[in-house]
Amino acid sequence: MLVTRLSVKGFYGINTSIDLGPLTIITGPPGSGKSIIIELLWRIFRGIRDRVFLEDLSRIGDARVEVTMALDDRTKKRLEEVGYSGDSVTISVGFDEGYVSVVKINDKEVLVAEFKSGVSRVKYPLDVEVMDASVLLNPDGLSPKEQALQLVGSASEDYEAALSVIKVLRDYLSTIGAYRMGPYIDFKGRVKNVDASYTDFIGEHGEHIVETLSQLFTDPRRDSDIRFLRKVLGDLGIRNFRAGWYNGELVLSYIDRRGITHIGDELPCHVKTILALITQLIVARRPSLILFENADYCLSEGLGNVITRLLSNYIDGRQLVMEARNKWFIDELRMPHVVLYNMD
Repeated sequence: MLVTRLSVKGFYGINTSIDLGPLTIITGPPGSGKSIIIELLWRIFRGIRDRVFLEDLSRIGDARVEVTMALDDRTKKRLEEVGYSGDSVTISVGFDEGYVSVVKINDKEVLVAEFKSGVSRVKYPLDVEVMDASVLLNPDGLSPKEQALQLVGSASEDYEAALSVIKVLRDYLSTIGAYRMGPYIDFKGRVKNVDASYTDFIGEHGEHIVETLSQLFTDPRRDSDIRFLRKVLGDLGIRNFRAGWYNGELVLSYIDRRGITHIGDELPCHVKTILALITQLIVARRPSLILFENADYCLSEGLGNVITRLLSNYIDGRQLVMEARNKWFIDELRMPHVVLYNMD
């Protein structure tokens, strides 16, 4: 499990803390903030690789989001080598006319940085202007802006140690796949003029799924995955499913319940949602975090059992946070260690 806890204060008036599991389902009435939880998790992970961006979100006062993540054994060992011991990292980002980010190992504060009015500073363990604090866990951006600045004594040593920790954490989190899907899945059954290079992300709405599936169908290492995928679709009335080239296009083909062959035609909406989830689970990196907004889109009662089946087969090494809007969907997900959080 990767993300163990999420705390939100002030964004859209939400004030809550959630302990997450391998599979977390967020539910609640319309307008309760389910989608905001998905959005904030996504923006924090995106902020590790790119600039953190929270300005456009409605907030009350000093809004803050805090994410706690478990560390693997290799990362814990590397941290011990630079003088830090712990099994989790907490990244906190506050926003009020600028950003203040705090990084902790367990409960020990490692670094505090701020980005306000275009100026970047590290505030702890040393108060100094730096190159760019708008990207979380960016050791290059956290270097002193004035290279001639002489840092002396224990403060200099603490600062260098903090930068070493940031580098270790960035190396670790950069290996983790982070994917966001939803709030709806919709894709065509054919794609023209594409570069069918392998990808580990089908797109938020499944827009790259045809290319991804075509690669799976030509990779002999994926034979067992393809058999499982076909079995799931077969139970939904989609037989002889495959993806590949046809008349210069990448297409999906299948035979429906009536025995009619479809080449490049669109799949039924509920099949698209299930196909998107199973494909993303198959190609996602390990470890990975998959965020699925409106996960029960187009699904009807009885299909939650299908979701349970494919999650049971592919949950290992992957963490899912799903937003669901129908009670029957939640009731049908019969898996161990499911965390259900109601935003009501």
